[in-house]
Amino acid sequence: MAKTNYLKRTINGKEYYYFRLRHNNLNKPKDVYATTVKELDQKIRKIRNELENNIINNKEVFETFFANWLFDVKFLTLKPSTKERYEIIYRNYIKNSPLSKIKIKDITLTDIQEYYNALIKRGSTVSCILALNKLIAPCIRYAYNNSILIRDFTGAIVLPKESEETKLNKANKVQPFSLDEHRRFITTIKGHELEMLFLTALNTGMRQGELFALTWNDINFQGCYVSVNKTAKNVAEVSREGREPSKVIIQTPKTVKSNRRVSIPNALSEQLKQYKLKQSEYKLKLANLYENNNLVFCTIDGKYLDSSNVRKRFKKIIDTINSNKSDDSKIIKTRTFHDLRHTYATRLFELGESPKTVQELLGHSDISITLDTYTHVLENIKVMATSKLNDLYISMKAK
Repeated sequence: MAKTNYLKRTINGKEYYYFRLRHNNLNKPKDVYATTVKELDQKIRKIRNELENNIINNKEVFETFFANWLFDVKFLTLKPSTKERYEIIYRNYIKNSPLSKIKIKDITLTDIQEYYNALIKRGSTVSCILALNKLIAPCIRYAYNNSILIRDFTGAIVLPKESEETKLNKANKVQPFSLDEHRRFITTIKGHELEMLFLTALNTGMRQGELFALTWNDINFQGCYVSVNKTAKNVAEVSREGREPSKVIIQTPKTVKSNRRVSIPNALSEQLKQYKLKQSEYKLKLANLYENNNLVFCTIDGKYLDSSNVRKRFKKIIDTINSNKSDDSKIIKTRTFHDLRHTYATRLFELGESPKTVQELLGHSDISITLDTYTHVLENIKVMATSKLNDLYISMKAK
């Protein structure tokens, strides 16, 4: 048995080592108990360390502390759509998780690291872990800054990296229309109720939410440009009590760079003018039944468009194109509305625009996003450029 100066005390028939701890930061002495000398030594060192670092004796468990930080602190500076996204992360990955019952003052780097590793083993994606850490890390820093943790260990967390295969799969999800598909799509949507929505997406690269929020005040016909300054989104109001039914809200665009001015072709400008006149006729016909939000793209009675409804109509157009294809035309693979934005960017690259220009027109926050998103497009353009060089050298030799 190890030698010790600790006293022993029997409580309910069980023998404990104990120590009466005195410290300047304690209002009165604190009795510390343990079944072994080693355990008691560790407890005393831990308590002294906390006292000397002015660590608050917070008894909250991680889940409670995280919820209080998220809903009462973090939410103060967030957009409604971001609140909704973060509430989903809290509900799926913090609430009732292996971290839940650990006291916030006792949580360690190992606890967080093991949780992330377990999630990866269960099949969670790298992007899921990164999104989760984007919330856990600032929560830990908040605890540290408020003297609840001895140190901020978030910089030591080892985060997973995407494999080359995952990166390739992401790049393959970018499916712009080829020139032939582009032409067939435009031909098929002529006279369609959403023709101008699709044409504007193809000629501006605007995101769906930006198009849904676009008002006539945002279009400068004289200067032939569109001011992108807001986005429409179906969002549920969230709190620690739960989620309310979703409703359309207007909020600032995705990033600061998303606030931008996009030039539009003269042809599109003229089409929009005609479309506006047609819309004015509907307003007169429906009179008081028309909900005038001054929207460019809306339902027949002036209300905001529904993304799921637009998605169904878009799919039906692709199906129509494929059912009417000629023998020499190819089947168009499944596409999303967002692929119209990719098509716009691809056409710009094919016309020789620089990545920096494309970045600004798309409203990407960083040029690396543009380059990563359109890696395959740029590679194809390089091949085409090399082919042109070969043709040039062949013609030079012929002369």
